[in-house]
Amino acid sequence: MVRINQVGLGLVCLLMLSVMSPMVVAALEGLAVDGWTFSRRLGDVDIYRQPINGSRFPAVRAHARINASAKALYAVISDYEHFRDFIPSVLDSRVLARQMSTLSVYQRLGFPLMVADRHYVIQVTENLDQAGEGLLRVTWQLDRQQSLSLTSGSAVVPDAFSGSWRLAELEEGTATDATYSIHVEPGGRLPAWLLLSASERYVFQVIQAVRRRLRGDESGMGGEEYATKKSK
Repeated sequence: MVRINQVGLGLVCLLMLSVMSPMVVAALEGLAVDGWTFSRRLGDVDIYRQPINGSRFPAVRAHARINASAKALYAVISDYEHFRDFIPSVLDSRVLARQMSTLSVYQRLGFPLMVADRHYVIQVTENLDQAGEGLLRVTWQLDRQQSLSLTSGSAVVPDAFSGSWRLAELEEGTATDATYSIHVEPGGRLPAWLLLSASERYVFQVIQAVRRRLRGDESGMGGEEYATKKSK
């Protein structure tokens, strides 16, 4: 009964965040819903964190409303070959293999200062809208064996990397409820507090980058036009 009440309170509070003052939002920090704890709001994006058993690093999540159809949004987040054009820190992104709804994707991320690049291969699974309910989900896991076979003088393979996109269409396709979640164990000696702060900022930046791409700020075309062109 206590957990049900906590979840109900959490949902009410989250619905009210858009009209609350920053002081009230700050007071809600630490409220847990379904294992995810509200951390902060960046612009109109809500940021959450969740502890992961056996890991020093929590998972982080960004949740936002995006003014585009789920189809248009999916076209952007699945355009792996062009991630380096608009996703922060991505230096390289290539599809190595594709079989039905499963892909192997290589990526390399670059970081400032003295932090070494990270590179890896992930196995991506795309669960598309088979029932016509406007719900799309993309998940990925580190392929550690294939990642460790990569050759690079300076780049580091992370110890763990997983994540997901969940896209739920709203208002007959004019908007999408988008949730972007990641968990990273970067390898090396990065302090946990530094990675947590950077990860929360990063998931916010990815949401904003996707929005810009949908508006056509980088591609020169709007979201629906981009989705149509990509599907051809």
